[in-house]
Amino acid sequence: MTKNKLDLIFKSYDIRGIYGDSIDQHVAYKIGKAFAEFVTDDTIIVGHDGRVSNIEMLDAFTSGIKSINKEIIYAGLVPTDIVYSLSGLLKKPGAIITASHNPKNYNGFKLCNAGAIPIGENSGLKDIKKLANTNDEVHIEKFQNNDKYIVSKYFEHLENLVSPASIAQKLNFGIDGGNGVFGAVFDSLNNIYKFNTKSIYLEVDGNFPNHPADPSDETNLTDLKKLVVDNDLDFGIAFDGDADRGVFIDDLGRVISGSMMTVLIAEFLSSQNTEFKVVHNVNVSPHALKVMKDNNIELYKCKVGHSNIKKMMRDVDADFGGEHSAHFYYRDNFYADSAILTLLIFMKMLSENKNKISSVIDNYNFPPSSGEVNFAVEDIDSAINKIESIFEGEFDKTDGLSCLHSDFWFNVRGSNTETKLRINVEADTQEILEQVLEKISISIQL
Repeated sequence: MTKNKLDLIFKSYDIRGIYGDSIDQHVAYKIGKAFAEFVTDDTIIVGHDGRVSNIEMLDAFTSGIKSINKEIIYAGLVPTDIVYSLSGLLKKPGAIITASHNPKNYNGFKLCNAGAIPIGENSGLKDIKKLANTNDEVHIEKFQNNDKYIVSKYFEHLENLVSPASIAQKLNFGIDGGNGVFGAVFDSLNNIYKFNTKSIYLEVDGNFPNHPADPSDETNLTDLKKLVVDNDLDFGIAFDGDADRGVFIDDLGRVISGSMMTVLIAEFLSSQNTEFKVVHNVNVSPHALKVMKDNNIELYKCKVGHSNIKKMMRDVDADFGGEHSAHFYYRDNFYADSAILTLLIFMKMLSENKNKISSVIDNYNFPPSSGEVNFAVEDIDSAINKIESIFEGEFDKTDGLSCLHSDFWFNVRGSNTETKLRINVEADTQEILEQVLEKISISIQL
């Protein structure tokens, strides 16, 4: 049974499943033991988000680590990016117990090696899965934390990257914590940066009572949009469940896509650096890529997924990485993604620019974009082949299928967790965009 569960929960760049079904305490114990066997260090950083099953998972996972006499540095209730940064600062492997934006009944793990080096399908997850596939006895004990508070090192790290003095105090913005883990660190951040903010759903509640902690679904941004527009705020940000991703909206309540944010952050950071390298995933829009290329930014295309982005960033020594899904990565943050650092950099950018973010975005003249559209399919590969057969243009198969036509572009790729196609379309006009989406929909049904 364990083997079948492992097959279900080990994904391309993390581990996740339904708690009590495909993942439980016994599985968590074995993954903890396997992770401890895989890494060479004698000490492992462990944190967790606010899901209702996290304490049970913590007890089991840490018991697995201790079963082979390795020690634990407990980060506590923290966003994923804090574990990554602590892994870089302390040069220790790290694990965060989380299922990111998935519904409340899910849980899982994101893992990294010492120095925040990602562990993905081709960089250790397969080995950990193999090590976990045992019939060893399981002895779970209540986790006892005897460590000092270490998260202060993270906040010192942030201050070194973005000083509070570099952010204008007059910026007013909205936060939707989504009842995810961001609320656990808001007060500490606020003590340092003295935010002027109106906040909703900062209470950490693994039942997610107000809306799913998934800001990639625009229906979950309704309350934040109203907050920003009604209070005439400068912008808003919505965090996902483990707060490693933040989706921004402008002062008019419009979503700032991950592609737009990639351009905004890359251009701001590159203005202080004559040679600037950016790694982007395959569904960052062609318009965004052209803008960056025209500004002499060196671009590197990569498959979707944090472990893929981080590896390529290290390989080419890139300064910044951007995904259309709104994950953003920084060389100065050990090549790791951080929504909190992105928020601070964004505020620093607005402090220096002085213009409304809506007018800044309008100046870029981004063409109509669909955002991510999901289609449920029976077979991902078959559906992608059908789509390719009815379109003409220049195709790229780096990750899924990208089609570049004279008046539109799209990328379609399979979900990492479900039998769904994730589709992004950009077109010269809204009419053409809708025609492309309709054509894709029809082709899937053939």
